[in-house]
Amino acid sequence: MNKKKVLIILPSYSTGGAEKVIWSYFKNFKDSKISLKLLVVNAKVTCSNSKNKNIIDLKFSRFIYAIPRVLSILKSENINVVISTFPNISAILLFLKYLNLIKVKIIVRQPNIIEKSLSGSLKLNVLKIIYKFFIKFTDAAIVTSEFMKEEISKYQLKNDKIFLIRNPISIKQTRKSITPVRLGADNLTLIFVGRLVYQKGIDRILHILAINKNIELIVVGEGNFKSKLLKKVKNLNIESKIKFLGKILKPYDLIAGSDYFILPSRWEGLPNCVLESLALGTPVISTKQIYSLNDFKQNISNKSIMLFESINEISKKINFLKKRKDYKNPKLRKSLLVDYVSPVNFKKKINKIILKIA
Repeated sequence: MNKKKVLIILPSYSTGGAEKVIWSYFKNFKDSKISLKLLVVNAKVTCSNSKNKNIIDLKFSRFIYAIPRVLSILKSENINVVISTFPNISAILLFLKYLNLIKVKIIVRQPNIIEKSLSGSLKLNVLKIIYKFFIKFTDAAIVTSEFMKEEISKYQLKNDKIFLIRNPISIKQTRKSITPVRLGADNLTLIFVGRLVYQKGIDRILHILAINKNIELIVVGEGNFKSKLLKKVKNLNIESKIKFLGKILKPYDLIAGSDYFILPSRWEGLPNCVLESLALGTPVISTKQIYSLNDFKQNISNKSIMLFESINEISKKINFLKKRKDYKNPKLRKSLLVDYVSPVNFKKKINKIILKIA
């Protein structure tokens, strides 16, 4: 029996949330009926996995420049199915399929809410229009929340092509060799991990530090919004209450040592940081506007995920939250994650979709 040949396309070796999900699938891949390869469009910055014989490294700054090479690879490798998880790449692939320039099946994994994530500039708004039109031509679409499922169904995509699969997480690996580190002293210690960009909304919670004396914030990450955040921190005179630690690849010890993980984002798909925080036993504070978190009913009922109506409500009620009992000498708390998808089960779900459409 001939194996179904599948190609995943990633823009680069970046370590963002969407890339992490794809890498989890690629690293855990195993199926006797499927042959899997990964194509990296801009591999100028490589990683330790780049010598893998199933990885194709290209050197194009943008996917649109790589199209002729990609078309050649699809033909020479006899690819049956392509998996894409970034809207700009997905839209181009679907356009090529619409023009009958490629004859492969396409699986689109949608990492974020389309209406909000593809807004804010002319370029993004144009991409949104294109994506919303061509998504109905995909052979399968993977979303991560009930809200995203409802949203994508409005774009004339048939329900039998929509699959809700949450991001994978290995609780065992996440908790391996963890020694909780607490940077805050007697204060309530909040931690945020993620890119410092407008979407993540760190600017929306800085006033909380100014009006609440006994709260500290640990910020892990880098991004183009950092200079604005530093300026606002200075204006609010809260330099002593916030620590910017920069980018840390595995900040699990810090998450495990904090009282709460806070996610003030303006929008999200399904944030991996929340899954990791819960796996490390650290409760999560966010808002109901992070729609994917509304799906975690059991975590909401036991208050390991606290979803407030708005940032203002967080500001009003945060003083009622208590420090962890072992704050002076924090230990690794038990996992709080109730409903999750393991990397092995994630792999099985994706493979099932591939074999269904190929």
